[in-house]
Amino acid sequence: MLAAIASLGLHDDATLATSRLGDDDFAALILLAQRHRLLGALAEAVATGALPVSPDQLGSVIEYHSGWLSNALLTEAMLLRVDDCFSEHRIEYRVLKGVALCRVAYNDPSWRVYSDLDILVRSADFVRAIAALCQDLGGHRLVPELRPGFDREFGREATVHVGGREIDMHRTLVDGASGLTIDLDDLFAEPTWFEVAGRRFPALGATPAFLHACYDVALGDHPVRLSAVRDLLLLYTRGVDGDAVVEMARRWRGEAVVERAAHLAVDTLGLPREHGLHASTDLGSPRRQRWLLRSYGGRAGPYATHLAAITVIHGVRPRLRYVRAITRPSPAYLAARGWTRHGHVRRALRQFTGKSTRNG
Repeated sequence: MLAAIASLGLHDDATLATSRLGDDDFAALILLAQRHRLLGALAEAVATGALPVSPDQLGSVIEYHSGWLSNALLTEAMLLRVDDCFSEHRIEYRVLKGVALCRVAYNDPSWRVYSDLDILVRSADFVRAIAALCQDLGGHRLVPELRPGFDREFGREATVHVGGREIDMHRTLVDGASGLTIDLDDLFAEPTWFEVAGRRFPALGATPAFLHACYDVALGDHPVRLSAVRDLLLLYTRGVDGDAVVEMARRWRGEAVVERAAHLAVDTLGLPREHGLHASTDLGSPRRQRWLLRSYGGRAGPYATHLAAITVIHGVRPRLRYVRAITRPSPAYLAARGWTRHGHVRRALRQFTGKSTRNG
């Protein structure tokens, strides 16, 4: 049922159900819809009559959906403050994920719920942008960087709390090797603009936005979050230049990422053979890319991702800086995590071997 809701309006507008679900099943559906960030799509299904509900079930949808939309208003208010801050400090940025996608990819912004604010800045501005949020908006960084200088050179994101709201500051789109091979200048090419409260904000352009959706599906949550699949398909139906996507994916060494994302979308939602996304399931990706993809989501977790990243870093000195950071994090980083140095090493060994290291 949830997969059918995720594909609502994408390739088959048939009624989802001829009769309403029982109350227990409907309550479980709401919980799953929240976990997969599909509560807006569930509300759309109810509003359009695709999913019949009882009065009590309708009341539950309205209650939960209104709660998420209230959160969205607070997040958008934070975006206004961030825009003022970055304008003052002359920091260029792009809005990522839910705040942007609900307006860029969806006909009705209320059909895409989200929790946090995600902002991308240039590597050269990353540390300065976080400092500006802390200084001007009273924010504080949740966890220090692994070692001084790591974020600007290798990091993906850092979380800053401002007034009880969470801002995820990004330098690239994903961790690991696939994040380090992205051409970051592509992310700051001609933006797509959207409006909030009468003001214009920059999101990723059409091609990098579609690729970001592919990276989110292929390398994000496991099992894949259905809202990410819906985002990908909605961006696709908005019209993307297939040749431009392939060209940029090759520049990012990300053809295998696009293939995996397309496979997941096709399999998860059962897309018909005639759907154009099937063409992206076989781009002839190099074997090395497919090997690097296996470092994501395996038994060794983030440690395998870190090791794979070393193979795409150019130069002996940068590799040594990276290895030092992941093997010997700063005391401040370890303290923020509640870890000790020896505990950090034991945890890495346990992840790789699948065995306890308590007795050596």
